Amino acid sequence: MIEQIIDVARRCGLVMKNAHASDIKIKRNDPKNLVTEYDTKIQEILKYELLNIIPEASFFGEEGEHNFSKDGFCFICDPIDGTTNFVKDLKHSAISIALLKDGIPFMGVIYNPYLDEMFWAEKGKGAFCNGEKICTSKEALENSIIVFGTSPYNSSLHSKTWKLAEKSLKIALDVRRSGSAVLDLADVAMGRFGIYWEFELQPWDYAAGFLIAKEAGAIITNINNNEITDFFKPTSIVAMANEKCNVWWK
Repeated sequence: MIEQIIDVARRCGLVMKNAHASDIKIKRNDPKNLVTEYDTKIQEILKYELLNIIPEASFFGEEGEHNFSKDGFCFICDPIDGTTNFVKDLKHSAISIALLKDGIPFMGVIYNPYLDEMFWAEKGKGAFCNGEKICTSKEALENSIIVFGTSPYNSSLHSKTWKLAEKSLKIALDVRRSGSAVLDLADVAMGRFGIYWEFELQPWDYAAGFLIAKEAGAIITNINNNEITDFFKPTSIVAMANEKCNVWWK
């Protein structure tokens, strides 16, 4: 089944990669939450193809498909994570597909078509990128990069975000802001970042990346250091590469 999901992600990624900036039409022009015709087009493909793989599954997508069930199988998908990057032709966006079983991430696939990096994980079987097993960094925090998200849709979190970003810069090698939560989580899994954090993410922003990072060895909690247990709700996220990075909270 994971191979079938990977194939769907790859085909959807090609749709995104082959888009030309002049062809991208914005459907909802909220400057903090852009939606393009490609977002809805790719989500339609995801829903059709994934439900052909598991017809009894429910589907929870970013673009208005919230008819999900916590029982049995449920796909949680982001057709383009990093839509603002996509619109601005920054080439740092991804397809994200999580398969939950009875409310718990069971399989996760993230595809960055611009770098042709396919990340995937199955619960209890490790995490992989392009067929090679991956694991988080063993570096201490002072030798690591911290990446963070700005929760742009929630202005009440902006001040807290920048205060924590300043703290992050003081204790790490450097900080980054990429514009794609799922790729940030995948990059923690790859050992590129020591920590990723953000004050508010939606399920489609973190469900697949949560499993991939965790299977690669990451320690993942919410911002209050509590376990994440409900994958159908918004939450804060902190993904740490190893126990040495956990000193950030102390």
